[in-house]
Amino acid sequence: MFIQGIMAIRRASIFVLVLTGVVSCVEDTELSTLITSLWNSDTNAATSHDLRYSYQQHTDTSSSTDHAPNRLFSYVNENYLFHKPTYRTFLDLLDNYQNSVGTAEHVTTTEVAEELRFLNEICKTSIMQKTQQFLHKKGYVSSSMVDFEHKLKSVWFTTYPRSGSSRTLDSSGFEHVFVGEVKGSSVDGFHNWIQFYLEEKKGHANYLGYVFKHQPGILGVHFKWYSSYKKLSSLILGSSPEFEMACFTLCYYLHRNRDCQFNINGHTIRVKTYEVDNMPGDQIATAYL
Repeated sequence: MFIQGIMAIRRASIFVLVLTGVVSCVEDTELSTLITSLWNSDTNAATSHDLRYSYQQHTDTSSSTDHAPNRLFSYVNENYLFHKPTYRTFLDLLDNYQNSVGTAEHVTTTEVAEELRFLNEICKTSIMQKTQQFLHKKGYVSSSMVDFEHKLKSVWFTTYPRSGSSRTLDSSGFEHVFVGEVKGSSVDGFHNWIQFYLEEKKGHANYLGYVFKHQPGILGVHFKWYSSYKKLSSLILGSSPEFEMACFTLCYYLHRNRDCQFNINGHTIRVKTYEVDNMPGDQIATAYL
């Protein structure tokens, strides 16, 4: 029987999603338990041996002064981290995009193959398998891991117009969140530490100071990318590509267009995800902490 309607109800800390024939309840504590488990079992996360960084001085979103004379990242163990399959296939994706909003993306067969390899690698990890199992238990996805990969492909890599008034297919959830885009004098998206490290290393990104620091390892950064400014972007320092994909995907399915709150080892985290409203189907417009 086809789904006739969806009604989301929030009572206390319990979210109830009612679909015809399916009732799925997700408590805040359930989500906290799951994401804490994913965080603690992220064997591909960078350790203090693999990653060194310097916060330097505090700044605010309105400042154009450089409060950080040095780079944010002073060392990343590329020889170790970047040879891991999920990192290696993630890196292959970063040069697939035109970063200017309004410039159409022409996705090649090679780039599609890179997307599929990345999804295949992350879905081999226990992090994404636990994510799929949880979403299946709650009625959001089928029991098939292959089907889940297809859903991830659609949600993260479908191209769509970033501007609602445009028909130009110039963006995707993955590009916006993990790579970043430029719109005039502003940077949009760009919420990944690996991309930040690489762009900083190339001289394209200039870290201007931190806006906030939260445990566990979440940093609000103010920076310049090429000639455009990002007032505030959040990075999860050292997290693996699969952890971020899992965290944002969970919040998108469970609490899109509103706060997704959970705890990691006692630290309160809030993620916001928004859906694309000018296209049919499920696509992520943005996701960030």
